[in-house]
Amino acid sequence: MKLRHRFALTFALASLGTLVAARVVTLESFRRLQEYELDQGLRERAREEGNEVTLLGRRALELEYAEKEETDPLEQLVTYGALYRADGTVVADTASFANAPSLRDLGMPAERTIGSPFDFTFRGKLLRGVVVDVSSAVTPEPKYLLLAASRRDMDDDARKLLAVGWWIVLACMPFSLALGWWLGRRMTKGLETLATAAERVTAGELDLPAAPEGHDEEVRALAAALRDMVQRLRDRIETERRFASHAAHELRSPLAALRAELELALRRPREAAEYESTLRDALEDTDRLVDLAEDLLVVARTESVANDETQQEETTVSELVDEAVAASIAADAPSVAVDDDATSLRVRGARVALVRMIRNLVDNAVVHGGGAGAVRIRVRVRDENDFRSAVIEVEDDGPGVCAEDRERIFEAFYLGAEARQAAGAGLGLGIAREVARRHGGDVVMESPASPTRFVVTLQAVA
Repeated sequence: MKLRHRFALTFALASLGTLVAARVVTLESFRRLQEYELDQGLRERAREEGNEVTLLGRRALELEYAEKEETDPLEQLVTYGALYRADGTVVADTASFANAPSLRDLGMPAERTIGSPFDFTFRGKLLRGVVVDVSSAVTPEPKYLLLAASRRDMDDDARKLLAVGWWIVLACMPFSLALGWWLGRRMTKGLETLATAAERVTAGELDLPAAPEGHDEEVRALAAALRDMVQRLRDRIETERRFASHAAHELRSPLAALRAELELALRRPREAAEYESTLRDALEDTDRLVDLAEDLLVVARTESVANDETQQEETTVSELVDEAVAASIAADAPSVAVDDDATSLRVRGARVALVRMIRNLVDNAVVHGGGAGAVRIRVRVRDENDFRSAVIEVEDDGPGVCAEDRERIFEAFYLGAEARQAAGAGLGLGIAREVARRHGGDVVMESPASPTRFVVTLQAVA
C-alpha cells in the first residue's frame, strides 16, 4: 500500500476515533448534567414537601399530588411519592406510587440513602428518587419521605443525542478520507519525486533533480542528501573509469613492447646471444607488468585490508620502517638513513598495508632523488591537545615538484613532467595516501622544493 493511502486511512481512523471519543465524552457530560439538574430539583422539592408533611402529615402528601399545577417541568416529572416509617414500611403514597414497595424491598435502607439520589425500578419503569427525613418533635416517630421522577425523558434525550452523534460520525467519514488523501498526496509528492529520480539513477541516469522550494524542509534535506550521494557516486564511477582506462594504457605499453620483441625474435633464426638479449628485454617488460599488477592489486585491496579487524595489530613504527626499507629498491645500497626519535612509539593497523605505504615513499625518494645524498627517514612524536601522533618524514635531494603538481602527484597514474622519464605507473604515492587515510592519518608533501619531504601522520596507541 502506498504511503499516501496509508496516511489517508490513518488520518481517517484517527479523526473518527477522535469524533467517537468526543461523542462519548459529550454524551456522558450531557447525562451527568441532566442527572445533576434532576437531583438538585429532587432535593429542593423534597425539602419543600418534607416541611409540609411535617406540618400536615400524610394528608399533605395526598393533597399535593391531587391538586398540583403542572406549570413547572419538574412538577410534571416528580409524580411519585411515599411516606415511610423508620422500619421502611409505607405510611402513605401517591396514586402513581400506589402500593409502593418498602425501602428495603427497593434495596435502599433509609439510613443509607438520606439525601443521596438513587435509581430503582417500579412496575417496569426506571425512576430516580431521593429520601429525606421528615421527623419532628410533634411526632417523635422517625419518618422518611421518598420523592421520585421518571428517567424516561432524560434517557430519551440521551438516546437522541447518541443517534445524532452516530450520524455525525458517518457523515464525517468520507470527508476525513478525502482530507487524509489530499494531505497524504501533498506530503508524499516530494518523496515520490525523489523515489522516481532514484529509480532513474538505478537505471544509470546519474542526475537527481532538486526538490522544489514548496516542499517541506525534511524533503529538501533528503533531496540534498541524495544529490550529494549521487554526486559522490558519479565521481566514484568517473574515477573508476579513469583508473580502468589508465590501467589498460599502462598494461598495453609493456605488453605491446613484449609482443614486438618476441615477434622480432621469431622472424628469422638468430644466434644464442641475440635470443638471450631478447629474453632479457622480455623479462624486464614482464617485471614491469608484475609490478604494475601488484600495484593494481594493492589499490583494489587497500580498503578491505584496512577495514578487516582480523588483520589489525599493534606494532612499533620502528619495525614498520625497518621492514619497508628492507623491502624497498634501496635494500642493497646504503642510500637510506633512519633517524628514529621514538623507538617505542606504537600504532595499530594492517601491518602489510602500513609497510607498503612507507616502502612506496622510500622507493619514490630513491627513484626521484638527486642521488648525491642519502634518503633520510625520521620518526618522531607529535602531541597536540592530548592527542598523540606518529610522524614519519621521508626526505630526498631530488629537484622537487612544481606547484601545480603538488596534489596531483597523489592521483592514480599521474606522472609529473620530471618523473615521466622514470619507470613506474604513478600509483605509489596514491596508494600511500589511501593507506594512511584508511588508518585515520594522512600523507602530505611538506616541502615541494629540494630537498623534497613527504610526511606521514598516524594515530599513535596510548
